[in-house]
Formats: sequence, structure tokens, C-alpha cells
Amino acid sequence: MINSRNKIKGQIIELENLLSLASGDFFMSKSLSKKISKLKEELNDLKSESIEAKVSILFSGNAVIGSKGVKIDFLSKVLKPFQELVKTETSKIKYGIVGKRGKTKDINDAELYLTALPTGSFGVQLSQLNNSNIFSESDVSKAIENVMDLISLVTESDESFEDIVNSTPARSLNNLKNFLKEIESEKSILKFEKDNKSLEISKENIHMGYERINSAHTEENIIELKGTLRGILLDSGKFEFIDKNGHKTSGYINESLDEEKIVELNIEYLNKDCTIKIKKYITTFISGREKTFYELIDIIQ
Repeated sequence: MINSRNKIKGQIIELENLLSLASGDFFMSKSLSKKISKLKEELNDLKSESIEAKVSILFSGNAVIGSKGVKIDFLSKVLKPFQELVKTETSKIKYGIVGKRGKTKDINDAELYLTALPTGSFGVQLSQLNNSNIFSESDVSKAIENVMDLISLVTESDESFEDIVNSTPARSLNNLKNFLKEIESEKSILKFEKDNKSLEISKENIHMGYERINSAHTEENIIELKGTLRGILLDSGKFEFIDKNGHKTSGYINESLDEEKIVELNIEYLNKDCTIKIKKYITTFISGREKTFYELIDIIQ
């Protein structure tokens, strides 16, 4: 049933893309619109697959008194960065790299509400209540899972944190640091329960995860390189460039470049000699290891 639902979703997306291209053709637009409507009806008929954008977060330690209650101040400081993590991840799922460029249509769908207090160790249940389209609940549910995976990787080991740091938006790392800081300061474990998935992180791993983020130090420098632009991929937000010596430089696109500007640069400079202006980041981790990555800022002739 899950495969059937995903297949129909994929067909709807393809047809909606075709519809946007066929806006000038009345008969084709009408035909595509009918097919899309029929597929959406089929999707709504698949009731047996239950996707819920819902998660329970449980705490212990100094912030709670058994299963009786939790400090209000602690809860407010923890839930705000978690909410922002889910919003950023939802934006990435919906719009890819464009989501980091201010395109926040339907992002209110990622707003979570406190809907229950789970029994046992004290915690909260957070749920999506706004739902503007048929994919919304699935997107937010996946975003919550991605945030859980991110927290798991950061608290697991130095290596797993270092592997994801350059592909994680800076705003997410900052929100994650604030999230772990509050839990660490109250000497609490952290436990997630979502669908049939459970994740529990010990006090020790919470502490180490916070230390990894807090201790990572990044130096930034803006440099220019002369060579040939090999491409800018809008969906993944990556660029590739070969300098005059044949050395390849690749990395991400800076958030200051909007979608129109990226397309314009691609058309104007693809496979042509040019000079790129990039921001070079050198991050030093708590382990003493270093990683270098780049962001494209601009291209000049």
C-alpha cells in the first residue's frame, strides 16, 4: 500500500510539472488537470496507510519530577529550537536548496502543536495540525524523522558528526546546539517515540553531542579562482568549478543567491572561462581533525 501511495504521489508531481509547462495549451491543460484530479481521488481512497506527523519527546533529570511535571522554562527553551529544526528540514524536503533562500510557502504546515502528555517519564507529544495539501503530513513526518537522525548522528561519535557538518545548514547546527545545551544542563536523557521507531540518548551522549557542536571552530575566508564553471545544480544546491591548473573545486551555493540569480549564472557562464568568488570554510573539530568546504558567492567575467 505504501508503494502504491508513493507511486501515485510521483505521478501527480510529474503531471503538475507538465501542467505548468502547458499553461498556454487549453486542451492539454484541461486533460492534465483531469488526470491530476483523478489521481488525487485515488490517493484519498488509500485510507489504510496512516502517516502521522507526530512525535513524543521524553525527558528525565533535574528538569522533571518523575511523571508529575516538567519545568516550564526548560520546556520552552527546548521546544523552540526543535520546532525550528523541523521547519528547516521540511523546507529542504519541499523545496530542496531553494528552501534556504526564503521560499517558505506552506511552511506553516510544519508548525507543531502540543497535543498530549505521554505517560511514564515526563514528556510531550507534538503533532502537526495544519495541513494545506496532500503531501504536507508526509513531508513533516519525514522532516521529524530526519531531525531525529541528525540528533542521533551528532550525539553518536566524532566521526558521524564530522561527516554531516558541512551538509547541514548553519541554522540547524545552531538550533541543535541550543536544543542539546538545555538538555545537557539539566542532566537529562532524551527519548523520542515516533510510529514504531524509538530513540533514546543517554546523558553522557547528550553531553558529548553538545561539546562537539560547541567546540567546532570555523574560519572563513573569501577567495577568487579563475577557470571554467562546470555547472550549478539548483536542486542539490551544489556547484563544480575547474581552475586554470585543472584542480576541481566543488561545494554549496551561498544562501544570498536566489533561484533566478542561480539560473542566470548557469546560463551565462556554463563551460566558459570566468572568475568565481567563493567563501572557504575550515572547520576544526574537538577531535583535532579539520574539514574544508566551499560556498559559491558570485561569478564574474
